[in-house]
Amino acid sequence: MQQNPMTVITEILPDQLQKLEAYLAPIGTDIKNNPVIKFSNYQQLHYCTFFVIPGKHPSEVDTGEPALLAFEANIDGEVKQFINDLIAGNPEFVNTVYGCCKDYPGNNASQLADYLLKNDHGANAFYVAHPGQTRNTIVEQRQIRERIEAYIDANRAELAAKQPAEIHADIVKHLGAINKPTPQPFLNSAGQMIFNGLLAALGILLVGGFFGVFGPLVEFLAVLALIAGVAFAVLLRWNEMRDKQDDKPWTVSEQMQAIQRVEDRQLQNHLTSVIEIKPGWFRLTTLKIVLAGINLVAKLVATKGDLSGIVTIHFARWVILPGNKRLLFMSNYDGSWENYLGEFIDHASVGLTAVWSNTQLGKDRGFPDTQWLALRGGSRDEQRFKNFARNSQLAELVWYSAYIDLSVKNVANNRAIHEGLFSTTNLAAWLRCL
Repeated sequence: MQQNPMTVITEILPDQLQKLEAYLAPIGTDIKNNPVIKFSNYQQLHYCTFFVIPGKHPSEVDTGEPALLAFEANIDGEVKQFINDLIAGNPEFVNTVYGCCKDYPGNNASQLADYLLKNDHGANAFYVAHPGQTRNTIVEQRQIRERIEAYIDANRAELAAKQPAEIHADIVKHLGAINKPTPQPFLNSAGQMIFNGLLAALGILLVGGFFGVFGPLVEFLAVLALIAGVAFAVLLRWNEMRDKQDDKPWTVSEQMQAIQRVEDRQLQNHLTSVIEIKPGWFRLTTLKIVLAGINLVAKLVATKGDLSGIVTIHFARWVILPGNKRLLFMSNYDGSWENYLGEFIDHASVGLTAVWSNTQLGKDRGFPDTQWLALRGGSRDEQRFKNFARNSQLAELVWYSAYIDLSVKNVANNRAIHEGLFSTTNLAAWLRCL
């Protein structure tokens, strides 16, 4: 089953902002035991978040823009089905939240579902660590691992004298009837080959077309592409030379304290960043092209819990907000904020810089100086980059994880254990997964 992003963005009525925050904050404080909503009842839900985007964020200048409510969800299956289930399961919650928002249609379930779908902006780029792994599958595979570990602990002395094949047979017998793991999606195994084929085909067309191998039309298009590339490079450098980086360190504000209070309290964390897109059509167009490229890589290449060397992200998305003036980034990740940003710098600096070099915190408060979109500078200026990232962050009112005790590597390891129950090859390696 495919995982999908839902990003509902609605305008908050000015006189309802405090009421909305007062309603959501206690839910976020006690996500498991609050009396309002049990997100764990929605078995297609991996993660969800509610947060407010102030109209002037990240700039310190009041822009007159209204505050927005963002509802992020990472789900199995169709967004429409999840919305219908949510309204049916917790109508009072949904109506109370969106009764604080502009154009709220009232408590008619069908109209409310249409309202949420209309305001769902999905994602310009969406990354899933383990495509095809449903929330229920991840939970089930954790339970299988726990049952096996309990059996081994209870019978360790007896099992220690046996060969791997015998231990495997004993474990399979102890577990009884276990469902076979669902097959991996086609793109998990073939995506890299398809991606390489697309790059090769594009390269052949451009080079061959430029030398007239494929006829005059392709030759014309290849020359046109070359001219467009040169024009893009000139415009890019012209824009980059006019940019001014932000040298302001992040300060310990109330908002920053609220963010840091909830960081690193458990294995997983959530990051929310909202940043201005640099003005002008060129930067917006460049950003859209970069995000389309990241989305393609996420769908075809980064399908095994590894995004350009980063092995701690469960789900991530980039969303250009309505009005095309701000970029929203959200990530559910393992470990500390410092380590997470460090992994981006060490392993994914090119992609990271290619995105955020098109953004700024405000006038003359741009991303660290960058040359040629991502080839030099940018996030490699570690301290300026971390200051930039911190100053763009927002605190969440509500954050829910369906398996907060599992890392990306844990999820992959649990699947390997599950698959190994139905195989008798390389059993020594399988036992090392336990």
